[in-house]
Amino acid sequence: MIGITPPIEGGSQRHIYEISSKINCQVLTQKGSICKNKIELPVLDNNQLLLNLTPLAILLKIRYKVVITVHGITGFKFYESKLLWFFFKQGLKLADLIISVSVNDKMLLDKEFSNVIYISNGVDLELYRNINPEIKKQITFVGRIHEQKGVVYLLEAFTLLTKQNPDFELNIIGKINPLASSLKNQFSNPKIIWKGFILDRKILFKEIASSYALVYPSLWEALPWPALLEGLASGRPIVASDLQGMRKVFNNKKNILLCTPGNSKELAEKIQLLLKNKNMAEKVGKAGKNLSLRFDWQEIARKINSEYGKL
Repeated sequence: MIGITPPIEGGSQRHIYEISSKINCQVLTQKGSICKNKIELPVLDNNQLLLNLTPLAILLKIRYKVVITVHGITGFKFYESKLLWFFFKQGLKLADLIISVSVNDKMLLDKEFSNVIYISNGVDLELYRNINPEIKKQITFVGRIHEQKGVVYLLEAFTLLTKQNPDFELNIIGKINPLASSLKNQFSNPKIIWKGFILDRKILFKEIASSYALVYPSLWEALPWPALLEGLASGRPIVASDLQGMRKVFNNKKNILLCTPGNSKELAEKIQLLLKNKNMAEKVGKAGKNLSLRFDWQEIARKINSEYGKL
């Protein structure tokens, strides 16, 4: 397997780490990876080799069967640009198999390729089994601090919520970068706690499971994305963006509350609905946890390994 892996945060990084931990393979990755069975290649440190998908696929195709896993195409520059998408497609054409982790992306890819299958991201359910959290008055976001993640809309929504819920805190879990620093200055509420990137998964999952509610206000994602699945598995109720394809995976109001991406007022209203209705929050959280059982990384790895074996 070739890709950037943790401690760099991100859904695709976590995907590669989890799959490579559960099947017999080696990972060609950057220096400092936490993967065990790995070959560290300094050339991958800046991720440029992986971005040049076509020449990489050509080189591999000389000797190997090639599987390309697509972690999200909508919302990214190479898909929105006809020129970049043209060159990216040439690499995909060389693949013996294309795996899409998104239901919606698979539909888009099916228009141009006949060898696309859908296998979702997953979640490590084991880490929650030994956690007995005390639920706190906190709302939590976990993810990269990036325009894509819609953090600014969450901060705006929380500003509206604090008037009615002054005893609640907002935890932001993600690496502190220039955008995070700018947002910290813009939203100087002492109830907003910037916790940084938490590498230890046990500590991270305990933070998630201790939260009253979780919020994922992304503007675009591959569905379902790892952070969202980790939230579902905690049993805590979730408010997330109603992205294209979400309703194919989730039942709105039953196992998750969905809201319009980029709408701070609506986001605040959906969070407030959970805050003022504890019984509803518990029911939504429990339904989400039951749904997460379908996405155990062990089962996802088994499916992927089975597809590799067919080539």
